[in-house]
Amino acid sequence: MSLKNKRILVTGSAGFIGSHLVDKCLKEGAEHVTILDNFVSGNKENIAHLKNNKKVTLREGDVRDFELVKKLVKQSDIIFNEAASKMAFCYDRPRFDVETNVIGPFNIIQAALDTNVRIVHASTGSVFGSSNIPMAENHPTNPVTQYGISKLAGEKYMLLYAKTHGLKTSVIRYFHVFGPRQDYSGRVGVVGIFIKKAMEGQNLTVMSGGSQIRCFTYVSDDVDATIMLAKKNSTIGQDYNVASKTRITIEELAKRVIQRYGSKKSKIEYGLKALGENYKPIPDTSKIEKLGFREKVSLEKGLDKTKEWIEERMRA
Repeated sequence: MSLKNKRILVTGSAGFIGSHLVDKCLKEGAEHVTILDNFVSGNKENIAHLKNNKKVTLREGDVRDFELVKKLVKQSDIIFNEAASKMAFCYDRPRFDVETNVIGPFNIIQAALDTNVRIVHASTGSVFGSSNIPMAENHPTNPVTQYGISKLAGEKYMLLYAKTHGLKTSVIRYFHVFGPRQDYSGRVGVVGIFIKKAMEGQNLTVMSGGSQIRCFTYVSDDVDATIMLAKKNSTIGQDYNVASKTRITIEELAKRVIQRYGSKKSKIEYGLKALGENYKPIPDTSKIEKLGFREKVSLEKGLDKTKEWIEERMRA
């Protein structure tokens, strides 16, 4: 299936991944894209360039609002559900986390039951936990955060309704996404946080000892994988891990960022263990690779692109 001439709904579309997904849908010829965001964590700057685009409609709203979701679903051919509560805030606002990550997807499911709409639901590697072996899609789930638990529930609903009601949905799990438009001023987005601090000659704080492994994936690769699932009917009722083949510890990332972008002033300092830390959340990605997915942007190239974007923001 092509995205050309399709009516597409992207939830969480002012967010980091969601905004890039909107751009890609338009590039692939979508007839119209409705962008839905409550701007709790989404940033209006991420979609400012779409303000005068006649193919785009902004609906400021929430996936927890069933009547609004129902109306938008009825108007859509394809839904990319990127709306989510961030892991960094699940302990600060646990009810919002549950309502967004569980009730939100369930609202989309209920609204889509008597339609022919195609759904790709974004989930996370946090549903698994850690393992000494790469985790395939059928690996036992052992989330260690409230965020991971709520995201697991959301994806389970999606897959159950595909099986029991013929809902045309697929689940994609992201691992450690980075790139332009990711917030670098808060508690999430370690790549951007490290780069900005290194550019300013500040110390980089490594939490939990720094031995935790990550497979940082550039945002455009995750967007390509997400759209790939929507195009293939064989992915209906299936779940897929998507991630870079690069494996790097947080400590090594900090060293590399300092070497590439820092000054002699920048050093590594070590902080406390982060709550709910996963040390080896490494996926097996062979299932999505069989569909043709390949990482296109290397870690080094992605770091440079992210640094260029941060530079532009700092100048502005």
